[in-house]
Amino acid sequence: WSTRAILLDKTDATKLLTRIRRQWFAKRKSIAAILKEVMTNEASALVDTDAANKAADADMALQELGADYAGHAYVTATVTVWDADPRTADEKLRLVEKVIQGRDFTAMSETINAVDAWLGSLPGHVYANVRQPPISTLNLAHMIPLSAVWAGPEGDEHFGAPPLLYGKTEGSTPFRFSLHVGDVGHTLVVGPTGAGKSVLLALIALQFRRYPDAQVFAFDFGGSIRAAALAMRGDWHDLGGSLTDGAASSVSLQPLARVHETHERAWAADWIAAILAREGVTITPEVKEHLWTALTSLASAPITERTLTGLAVLLQSNDLKQALRPYCVGGAYGRLLDAEGEQLGEAAVQAFETEGLIGGGAAPAVLAYLFHRIGDRLDGRPTLLIVDEGWLALDDDGFAAQLREWLKTLRKKNASVVFATQSLADIDGSAIAPAIIESCQTRLLLPNERAIEPQITAIYRRFGLNDRQIEILSRATPKRDYYCQSRRGNRLFELGLSEVALALCAASSKTDQAAIETILAEHGRDGFLPAWLRACDVGWAADLIPDLTNLEPKP
Repeated sequence: WSTRAILLDKTDATKLLTRIRRQWFAKRKSIAAILKEVMTNEASALVDTDAANKAADADMALQELGADYAGHAYVTATVTVWDADPRTADEKLRLVEKVIQGRDFTAMSETINAVDAWLGSLPGHVYANVRQPPISTLNLAHMIPLSAVWAGPEGDEHFGAPPLLYGKTEGSTPFRFSLHVGDVGHTLVVGPTGAGKSVLLALIALQFRRYPDAQVFAFDFGGSIRAAALAMRGDWHDLGGSLTDGAASSVSLQPLARVHETHERAWAADWIAAILAREGVTITPEVKEHLWTALTSLASAPITERTLTGLAVLLQSNDLKQALRPYCVGGAYGRLLDAEGEQLGEAAVQAFETEGLIGGGAAPAVLAYLFHRIGDRLDGRPTLLIVDEGWLALDDDGFAAQLREWLKTLRKKNASVVFATQSLADIDGSAIAPAIIESCQTRLLLPNERAIEPQITAIYRRFGLNDRQIEILSRATPKRDYYCQSRRGNRLFELGLSEVALALCAASSKTDQAAIETILAEHGRDGFLPAWLRACDVGWAADLIPDLTNLEPKP
């Protein structure tokens, strides 16, 4: 699509418009009417109204030109279509004509003049295919493509790498999506249940691994990212035991394994003190002394004995022993926190299933330890932290405080947080709402047909959306459309997932979880991906895995 404008200076434009006005003015009456007027000495009552109107238009154009309100130019708008197959080219031409005529413009298919028209569409060819008559620069401003849909950044400007993913749009221009705005990659994902959040988060996790040495930590709910994590040879941990039913593969943590290191011992002292405080123990200097003495003694024990039970044995206070009992073997939370060996792996992808944990008594202690371990892994590598069902995190004071700290500090460690929740109201009423709003430079809003309801509209407006954006969200299709909002631009797009991507990103049902358990039991983690793809009827993709050249070596 080429628009060429040959601008006329004021003198040339005045001459041209004067001639056009004179021509149309002369056409108001035919020669016969003029002869009749001369012979009868009476003015003719009938005139060519169309010619009179065009003469008046030319006169108005002269007035605008004289007042320097607008200029005039010879404008040629050309749409060139081509194809190796003439029939396909004709079909493309028909589609272009349909679009142009649907906008109340006239399209003319060139035949003899086709070569001249094509030359006129090329830069530098100012004499080929000049169209008459001239048009006003005001009309030209409406016709030329001064703006276009935002296609997203050409790459991730922070990593200096390709964009995170390409989305599908209504037009032919794909949408390039990246998390980072400047060096801030924190992203907010908001949408009602069933709108497609979990699929998006799983895809983001998969795509983030395209960056060298990238690592992903995901706090999931409902197992929606499980298939994707296992497909990336990651570790998946069922913290609450809700999906593995307390099986042998469930999580066991050993928080005191490294107390022989001074800084780790200091952290452990604070961590144990927080547990005791939640159990109703008043933390006094004497209690801190008991803890430090016991931890120092524990540091000299074999690593398999550095457990909460071992610590309880070394404590000199019965009250402290009693307070720790629920967290020791035989207690309500001993399965999680009192292991002789830790099962947390060192894989680049770590997924933590929080269903059954959040809201329970062990949640603060378990999450505090996991946050500590994640903090040790933040060494400057590209890191992504995903928090699904964030409303649960906001309800947990410890998780909310950690999320606030992450949003404010992780940028310096080359880490980004993707926070997903079901409603903006969850954030609006949270104590950490300012941190989320200020830090999340990119927002992904999912379709919500209730967005036009007054109460919900008011919340969207508080988050900076205008009426047009709210209307887009209310009319978008759930589980298909996503609306990206950032200071760089806004765009509605689709993920356009293939059957392979759907097999990995849309496996969140109870049936899918049972199938994953079965495949893991039969094929193990190393054979999970090919077996899962075949179970999802995309065996052709599994057959291609041995030929891939971009696989990381097994750890």
